[in-house]
Amino acid sequence: MKTKISAAITATMLFFTSTTCFAAAGTVTASSLNVRQAPWSTVIGKLDYGTNVEVLGAENGWYQIRFGDGVGYVFSDYVLHTATSVQTEPEAPAAEESAPTAGENILAYAKNFLGVPYRYGGSSPSGFDCSGFVKFVYGYFGVNLPRTSYSQMQSGYAVSTDALQPGDLLFFRGGGHVGIYAGDNMYIHAPQTGRTVSVDPIDRTIIAARRIF
Repeated sequence: MKTKISAAITATMLFFTSTTCFAAAGTVTASSLNVRQAPWSTVIGKLDYGTNVEVLGAENGWYQIRFGDGVGYVFSDYVLHTATSVQTEPEAPAAEESAPTAGENILAYAKNFLGVPYRYGGSSPSGFDCSGFVKFVYGYFGVNLPRTSYSQMQSGYAVSTDALQPGDLLFFRGGGHVGIYAGDNMYIHAPQTGRTVSVDPIDRTIIAARRIF
């Protein structure tokens, strides 16, 4: 039996102090949204598309929600705001900043390895192949992807090439090659022997795109 979730999610970034409380309402927009024990940690459950949820806090692109008898964390990118009520004691308003999305964090970390040589079977900064590079980058954020590109193509959920976001996985050559979408029709990948980890234009047919979070 699925745990019945009552919730609220706000789609704007809120900064909390000891004098701030809020209630909000929203619905999950992903087909299957992971709920984690803490940001970037173990998955403790999933929420289906259209699920209503209750928010207890928000920071750096994550929402703390009530999940069953406890709490969990989800990415704020995949909820639709419907209502918010905020109460605070009088104080100077905090400046709001646009926090990076999960995918942007993935991309920023991946770029640390630009110039690392391609090595068949490689999965470390001494040398990467395409799927080893993707697995290593996502592993830094606590996501244990399969080792091969063909298996990675079954991870997360499918997204349209018209709705790509930085951090999405892109698959080419029947699933034999994988890279990470970098925005502006570019992707970062470990290309082939004789080359290094690079950001290149997408000049080949994408056969699948997957979003992990």
